[in-house]
Amino acid sequence: MKRFILIFSSIILCVVLSSCETIEKEEKLEVSATVIDKQYKNAYTTMMPVFNGKTTTLIPQRHPALYLVTISYDDVSETFEDRKLYENVKKGDDIKMILYKGYDKKNNLIIKTIQLPDEE
Repeated sequence: MKRFILIFSSIILCVVLSSCETIEKEEKLEVSATVIDKQYKNAYTTMMPVFNGKTTTLIPQRHPALYLVTISYDDVSETFEDRKLYENVKKGDDIKMILYKGYDKKNNLIIKTIQLPDEE
């Protein structure tokens, strides 16, 4: 148990310390990224046991279908869960995306990701 608490505390400390950097400057560029993978995962139901004294009741937990699309630009790739996107693209398609870069006070790149363009 002590080992679990030590590991859990270490993970929390790492997360807190890594999120201390603040983004001082942002850069957004429209780029042409490539669809590198598409996955569909069926909806399913699991039964979760709920204990009430000596009685156990199974409660159904529904998990919706997942429509996953992985998109890559240069050395950045992101996976999006979006049914509309999944239905409108094929593997190998080039699509317009937003390349987001965040910099700290010393102009060091601290985050680089791609995002779906805002639909208006």
